[in-house]
Amino acid sequence: MIMGMLLMLANSCGPDKTVTVPITISDDNFYSSIGYSLVKCYNDIYNQNLAGHTVGGHNITVNGPMGGTVIITGTTGYSSNNGITTTDLIFSMTSVKYVTNASGFETEITLTGATTYTGSFSSSYTSLNHQSNNLHISGSVTHNDIVRKIDRTGIVSINSLTSSISATIFGNTVSW
Repeated sequence: MIMGMLLMLANSCGPDKTVTVPITISDDNFYSSIGYSLVKCYNDIYNQNLAGHTVGGHNITVNGPMGGTVIITGTTGYSSNNGITTTDLIFSMTSVKYVTNASGFETEITLTGATTYTGSFSSSYTSLNHQSNNLHISGSVTHNDIVRKIDRTGIVSINSLTSSISATIFGNTVSW
C-alpha cells in the first residue's frame, strides 16, 4: 500500500504537462468579418460603377473592386424631391476578390455567384438588401496570426439599415 501511494505521488510530480487547446476565431467574429467584407464589396461595386451615372436600366460588365468580373443588370432611380436613390440590381460575380481590415480582423475573400443589390438610400438613410441563393465564398479571416479559412457555397442574406446590419451566411446569423 505504501508503494502504491509512492507511485501515485511520483507520477503526479515532475514536469508540468501542457495541454494544447486549439485557438480559433469564433463563429461570431468569423461570419461578422465575412459579412462586413461582403457589404463593403457590394457597396464598392455600386459606387465605382453606378454612383453618379445616369439612372435607368443597366447591363454592363465591369472589373471587381480588387479583381474578377461583375455583370451588373437591373435598374436604378433617383428622386430629386427627397434625395433618395433606389436600386433593383443583380451582381453576377466571377472570381471577385475583396480584402478588408476591421478591428484587427483581416478578411480576404473571393466571390463567385449572383447577389441582389435592392433597396433605397440617401445621405441620411439606408435600407438595402442582398440575397444570394448560391454564392461561393473562398478565402480567410486572420486575427492575431490565427487564420480561419472558408470555401463554401450556399445561401447568403444581408439586410443593411441606417444603423444596423444583419447577415445570415450559410445558416450563421450575425449582426452589428
